[in-house]
Amino acid sequence: MKSFLWVTVETNNQERFFLKCQEKSIFLYECISFNQEIKIKILASDYPKIKSIWFIKVKESQETGLNLIKKKIKKYHIFLLSLLVGLIVLFCFSNLILSVEVIHSSEDIRFLVKTALEEKGIKKNIWKKSYQEITQIKEEILDEFQDKLEWLEIENSGMKYIVRVEERKMKEEPTTPRACNVVATKDGIIKEMIYSKGSSLVKQNDVVKKGDILLSGTIMKDEEIKNVVCATGKVYAEVWYTVKISVPMTYDVEEKTGKVRYNIRLKNKGYNDFLFKSRVEEYTEEAKFLFSLFQTEVSFVKQYETIKNTKTYTEEEALNKATTEALAKIESTLEEKEEILTKKVLKKEVNNSTMNIEVFVSVLEQIGTRQEFQIEE
Repeated sequence: MKSFLWVTVETNNQERFFLKCQEKSIFLYECISFNQEIKIKILASDYPKIKSIWFIKVKESQETGLNLIKKKIKKYHIFLLSLLVGLIVLFCFSNLILSVEVIHSSEDIRFLVKTALEEKGIKKNIWKKSYQEITQIKEEILDEFQDKLEWLEIENSGMKYIVRVEERKMKEEPTTPRACNVVATKDGIIKEMIYSKGSSLVKQNDVVKKGDILLSGTIMKDEEIKNVVCATGKVYAEVWYTVKISVPMTYDVEEKTGKVRYNIRLKNKGYNDFLFKSRVEEYTEEAKFLFSLFQTEVSFVKQYETIKNTKTYTEEEALNKATTEALAKIESTLEEKEEILTKKVLKKEVNNSTMNIEVFVSVLEQIGTRQEFQIEE
């Protein structure tokens, strides 16, 4: 690799200087002329030849290319070495795990999980695993001990892995009572019955009241009791609700202004704030985790400035929103096979910038529940 110099010379006769350079075989790679000074780029090896030209004055020279880099490295070698060591230490602190802590009240569970983790390579004095490796290890342990472990999470906190685990509790099978009926929990019209034990006392489209016996545990034949069982089954009926909902006619919308600001977030157990003062008051953000150092998470954050605009619903939009909320309120309580059959707005009014409505809703719902009774001896 060639080494170059920028040399500034002063001469009263530039034409004579160029001829002299040609005579001495000095190649000028670049040349900038101003007044009586000429700035030239030459090979470093040609510098003595320039100095030997007696009718010019060499004012300054500046190294470039490889020589300049070498000179800078030599000048700042202590700083560069310290910076390199610091980066290596920072990398080690960010990627080294010195301890693994398993959190659970049971010593047996802690021992089981810690042993399983060590077999999978999660132990002290190791390099941090990638997100994909951690996910795979969690899945393998949960699959291996699915009868003992319900949930497991491996959290990186600085130079430590904190492992939280939840033990699987085996559900005890509920004991079935010897004698019981299935009774109605609500008023309704019978639509469907699915049962395996007992005898039905109602049929489709019968109107029933809360507390009526739907499936009897007493098996009768020829007006005699032949058997007593615990009636088992589900009874679906059409039931009715009136739902009242209020919706404001105005609402706030957050909109981005287009301004983006950048910041660094520092987060640990006792601190969660930005490194630099935020220059926007209202914003949404996107955060990207960088590294963790001394139990402090460092993240790069993009802050998108937002403003709030107040908008107004039309009466039709407010009615649709209120109706949707009313139906959602009912749907949140429904279970499998249960559904909304019909809906009708009974009343609507706008009062003080608020729409108030009443919605009548008919629902297909399971209304049967077990009720024990004593067997007469």
